[in-house]
Amino acid sequence: MRWYHSLSLRLLLLFWVLLFAVASSGYLLALWFSKPIAAEPVPATVQASLAPLLSEVTTFRSLTPGRLLAGDYRVAASLAPSGKERLQLDRSLALNHRDIMMRQLEAEQAQQYPLGNLMLMGPFELENYRILITRPITSSERQEQVVTEQQTQRVQTLVLLIGSLAIAILLGAWLVMPLRRLTRATREIAEGSEKLSLRRLPKRNDELGELARALATTAHDLAVSRDAQRRLLSDVSHELRSPLARMQVALMLTEGNDSQEQQESHMAQLGRDLERLSTIIERILSLSRLENGLVQLQREKVDTRALVEQLIKDLRYVDAEQGQRVKLQEPNEWPTTGSDAELLRLVLENLVRNALQYTDESIELSCQANASTFTIVIRDHGPGVPEEHLSQLFTPFYRADPSRNHKAGVGLGMALSLRAGAVLGGTVSARNHPDGGLEVSVQMPLVAL
Repeated sequence: MRWYHSLSLRLLLLFWVLLFAVASSGYLLALWFSKPIAAEPVPATVQASLAPLLSEVTTFRSLTPGRLLAGDYRVAASLAPSGKERLQLDRSLALNHRDIMMRQLEAEQAQQYPLGNLMLMGPFELENYRILITRPITSSERQEQVVTEQQTQRVQTLVLLIGSLAIAILLGAWLVMPLRRLTRATREIAEGSEKLSLRRLPKRNDELGELARALATTAHDLAVSRDAQRRLLSDVSHELRSPLARMQVALMLTEGNDSQEQQESHMAQLGRDLERLSTIIERILSLSRLENGLVQLQREKVDTRALVEQLIKDLRYVDAEQGQRVKLQEPNEWPTTGSDAELLRLVLENLVRNALQYTDESIELSCQANASTFTIVIRDHGPGVPEEHLSQLFTPFYRADPSRNHKAGVGLGMALSLRAGAVLGGTVSARNHPDGGLEVSVQMPLVAL
């Protein structure tokens, strides 16, 4: 997963963007709803009270910034039509409010404008001379400023609260809702569901998407495993039922008054069914050990030709007629490899016995080797297997039309060979030979010891 798909980084980025958006919105809305400070006309009463002081030309021209006129009125700026010091400003005010003072000096009529704790008034003009005057603001004017500031703070607080709620909702929709969906999916897995209602979660590229995909895969694997277990239980029950029923009948018949020959026949049937039960149980246990990884490889130097020749001798000893039908093709490249001899024999013996059960023709074994692998081929000359059934040959308890051959086994040999081959690091595959018959290939790695 790439770093920019990380959920942690996405959360940090989203939180920062939302926080920036909320702060910016609060500032902009505060500016929007707050009353802008604007200049107002100087009240007529103030102009009337200052008129006697500003009507004498000589006195008016002598007014300089900082000079006290009367009471709390003080000169803040002066502008002469000409001269070396044409413009004079109160330094303490000009430091922060120069632009406002210059703009007010150029106004067409006298205005007043609040500057902190002072009220700037003017321009007052006489014979092209202009001045600005300041006075302390009144208590009513101060109260109005406080009310305006409180309104601005309330607007900012309201915006921050709404923005915080929006952040919580967005984070909930983006993070909490997917977590709830994953929780529901976990419950669905516990209930045995294979298809989970994850919606678009598996398409996400972050950790939540990875978890959703893992849950979907787990649900599918568990469903497949449950189905396989049910089928296995059903197949085992079916396979065990038939020999048990025959044994029960044979046992009942042995208690009758049949002849000695019939009694021997019943006992022989009991023996065959006991052997069949033993074979079924042994192969089920072997298959279970292989599938659960309980088989430990005992690698040793194995002469594959000698192993196959011994296998043929053992088959001939048990059943000479069947053993005669198993033949080695010449020439062949039978290598010596490092492998588990018993497990490799298990693979080949099950495949050969399966071929012997489904055809009365000869069984041919051949081998080819290269630098890294060798392939043993078991081919029979029987009718082959329908193409649509080839993929099922290695399914436990599958038998290709056993009704056509009374010697059909229990359907575990091919599955057992497939699992054992995988434990050895190889593969087992089957195909219909172009010239007729079934051909099973066992490809194994060539290991030097």
